[in-house]
Amino acid sequence: MYATICRMRRSSLFAWGYIGLLTAALAVSFAHATIYPMDDHFHYQRFVEELARGHLDLRIPGFHGTNIIVVPWFWLSGSHLAQIHVQIASAILLPLLAFLAARALFRSTWHGVVFASVIAMMPFLGFGSLRGWMVATYNAYLFLTIFLAARGSRWVWLPWGLAMISLPFAIALLPLVFVLVPAKHGAWHKRYAHLIAAFCVPALYLLLQLIQAGHISIGVHQDFSATSIWAGPRRIFLNAAHGLQMLFSIHNYYFPDPVRTGHGNVMHTSPILIMLGLLGGMAWKTFFVQRATVIALLLGGIIGIGMNVMIDHMDHFYMDTGILLIVLAALPVLRTLPFCLPLVLATLHFQWFYFYLNFREPFQLDPWFFLTPAIVDICFVLFCITRLSDIRAALTEWWRGSALAVAQRGTAGDRGG
Repeated sequence: MYATICRMRRSSLFAWGYIGLLTAALAVSFAHATIYPMDDHFHYQRFVEELARGHLDLRIPGFHGTNIIVVPWFWLSGSHLAQIHVQIASAILLPLLAFLAARALFRSTWHGVVFASVIAMMPFLGFGSLRGWMVATYNAYLFLTIFLAARGSRWVWLPWGLAMISLPFAIALLPLVFVLVPAKHGAWHKRYAHLIAAFCVPALYLLLQLIQAGHISIGVHQDFSATSIWAGPRRIFLNAAHGLQMLFSIHNYYFPDPVRTGHGNVMHTSPILIMLGLLGGMAWKTFFVQRATVIALLLGGIIGIGMNVMIDHMDHFYMDTGILLIVLAALPVLRTLPFCLPLVLATLHFQWFYFYLNFREPFQLDPWFFLTPAIVDICFVLFCITRLSDIRAALTEWWRGSALAVAQRGTAGDRGG
């Protein structure tokens, strides 16, 4: 018993040390990069400065859920880059928040470590903050929502509500929150108070925007309205086809509008994780303890990606909410099929290459940018070395099992003949 407790404590200590190492590596990479404010940042920063003066101005283009929390930092710093500073802080904390979310969801440190590694290996989620994109804080909201939901907290409405007024694709978390947070006894409005409170946040936001601006803004896209953003049947078909291509390829050709094809047309994670997530749904009895969890994750993935299919164009950042839910569904499968880990890790490196090609000049990226994948690779190799005997035994068992299955199928075929 004592030895078991010591091993658990040691594993937990190593896990926290590894998460700290990832966080430090990201901090070093950001310290060696250069902030280059572009397009969206100026709308977000203007909103922050107006709100800091006591004026809630929803006529300013953009979804401003991630900007609300910037105000205290702007009061302290007075910096016209305050919005970017908070985005960078969120990006550095993403592995930690991912670790907490997955560990709480699956009640397993292993799942938390692997999910944190996957998120750390997705540079588009964090390093886009150098230009003022708001996806880092948005994803921080998502992970906080999953963490609180997995713990059954009624406060789940707060980060989830802020996520929905940052990007509406956060609605995709509804099935998971519904499954994870137990309903209270009593009248329906008491049982589902956390869901009602969460949706009251975007409802109030849209109401105030209608009063102030007279219309609903589609983020920073001033050329779209609440009616023109929706795609027609032909475009929906093209979006669905392109979305399927994006899910199962590393880099893709944007055939609905070829001129938009560039270095950024790269999947933000590994297509192998998508395949494993779908496998988890098809063979849930093998990989999941509770069917409701995998259904909620994959249904959320369908909702998140489906919302993107219905609008004007597919966007990797818009798909990320649904993709992250599918990646979570892949974790129990990956635990059962650990031989897929090297393939997953290998295919997660392409994103760094394409991000570097896309942004090396404006962000002045240098070799320190690749510190995080180097840390992940080194730790993975060290882990394999320390588990060499276990890996050898597992490979032997797998090989014998495969040979036995082949022999049994051959015998059955001979009898059938």
